[in-house]
Amino acid sequence: MKKNKIIVSSSDSKYFFLLKELFISLSKSGILSEYQFAVLDTGLNEEQKKYFLDNSVLIKEAIWNTPVPKYKILGRDNLKTQVARAYLPDYFDNYKLYIWLDADMWLNDINSFSLYEKGALNSKLTIVPQTDRSYKKNANVEWFFGIPRKIKTINYKNISKSISKTLGRKYAFYNTLNAGAFAINDNSHIWEAFQKNIKLAAKKGRIFGTDQVALALSIYEDKVPAEFLPAYCNWMCEFHMPKFDNNNNQFVEPYIPNQAIALVHLAGLDDVRQDKNILSDVETLDGKLIKKSLRYNV
Repeated sequence: MKKNKIIVSSSDSKYFFLLKELFISLSKSGILSEYQFAVLDTGLNEEQKKYFLDNSVLIKEAIWNTPVPKYKILGRDNLKTQVARAYLPDYFDNYKLYIWLDADMWLNDINSFSLYEKGALNSKLTIVPQTDRSYKKNANVEWFFGIPRKIKTINYKNISKSISKTLGRKYAFYNTLNAGAFAINDNSHIWEAFQKNIKLAAKKGRIFGTDQVALALSIYEDKVPAEFLPAYCNWMCEFHMPKFDNNNNQFVEPYIPNQAIALVHLAGLDDVRQDKNILSDVETLDGKLIKKSLRYNV
């Protein structure tokens, strides 16, 4: 019997082991009894694809769903999912709920993760703004004799380069939306807005960050209904190290009430993504400093 909810990720051969850890973390949580798991293939080898097919995972080859200048691509097929994630219903049709997860994250707490479903089933684009009380730096400023000469934010940089400086300035200080995890139901209005803005953001051929620009414009410019989840639903370890709860064997946010983190996100931590054996300094809830891997313990 076909499930009516789906979680989709993507990978090439380089990120296979991260994707595998994401899949196993989802599988061990029990959530895949309700959700189908699917992969957009951007360069997996045959052995890697066989692993997922043997575990009842759906695999579709990612394509460039919107025109992109070829000289801008330069063989970087892994970037296909910067645009393909806006077309999930075209790849996997007839699901009532779609959750996108980047391969460099894994499920740490299923209860916090359930908020994605709760928001999306209320017909809202459900996503985590890239801001939190423990994320200390939200903008870079260039000073000239004590006067701010240039203020840099992710929104300003991405929107200015993809579309226009005018629109970049308009949303420069709006919260950056983390495109690594989001949930959308089968509301065609939301998907149409997302796809319209993907095409707009990709027009100049600046592919990396296209998804983030499109999600921001869909919500801020087109007023698509949104549900903003707290940072612990998509925790950026690059911005602040989480704490670890030994009693419950899980990562938690660093300040009280130390809410359990839904998704441990390794974006920006290239060394950790490449080497599972790297250990980080992590503080436990009882104040001890331990060496611990941020990767999922398969």
